[in-house]
Amino acid sequence: MSNKRPNKEAMVRVPETLRRVKNIIGVFSAKGGVGKSEVSLNLALSLADKGYAVGLLDADIYGPSQPVLLEASSEEIDVKDNKLLIPLNKKGIKFISMGLIARDQKPVIWRGPMVSGAVMQLMSQTDWQELDYLIIDTPPGTGDVQLTLLQRLPLNGALVVTTPQEVSISDTRKGIEMIKKLELPILGLIENMSFFQPSDSKKKYFIFGKGGGQNLAKEYGLELLSEIPLLEKKEFVILYELSDYKLIFDSIAKKVIKNMEIIKKSVSQIIPQKKV
Repeated sequence: MSNKRPNKEAMVRVPETLRRVKNIIGVFSAKGGVGKSEVSLNLALSLADKGYAVGLLDADIYGPSQPVLLEASSEEIDVKDNKLLIPLNKKGIKFISMGLIARDQKPVIWRGPMVSGAVMQLMSQTDWQELDYLIIDTPPGTGDVQLTLLQRLPLNGALVVTTPQEVSISDTRKGIEMIKKLELPILGLIENMSFFQPSDSKKKYFIFGKGGGQNLAKEYGLELLSEIPLLEKKEFVILYELSDYKLIFDSIAKKVIKNMEIIKKSVSQIIPQKKV
């Protein structure tokens, strides 16, 4: 786990709506299609299941899948005092998504500053109230959008998601380098789609290669939090509702909690807490 970070409070303007959020964690991937959104959602559900107050901001504007998984619609969104969005309550977590706000536009062609500006606006204009954890599912990639968000978001730590494929590992290496340059603590690395194991067999099939996540974690001195197997599944299944995957994400959540506490003991609090 990498935990070096300067006090960024002077560099990052913390919105008033986040002053009662204790921990903000960004979930990053250097390329799309590695299951970052899936990890974000199921981590949030696990933390909530442990009794924590949890929010999930789906900022993956290029492919928002969270509203589908959580059966959320824009019609459910309400506004407080004509200025703050009230997050939806879905499966015990507070939830808001760019997919609900930008549904009638074409965000895939938005330029970097437009995307980062929209994400910051959504985050700061949502009435989060008091949260133990806010999980942010960020847009994939290592370009201007991701760099700007890393610089502007008041994050306490980051999780990095990859698959074992060589191309994914190569891109993830670039993503880790970007995060390290900004001295954002990395809570750990998660390898998704690590292997496939048929339900009627003990044999594991390493479809996308083997050991990529382990080697990358060793290279950068990171903790490999989990190697998550592929699932024989239909579309739109919430993994946390399956017993085997519940165990996996509960284990990830425990490690995230532990590593977050270690980080917070070694750096200044980036989110000035507002007591009520």
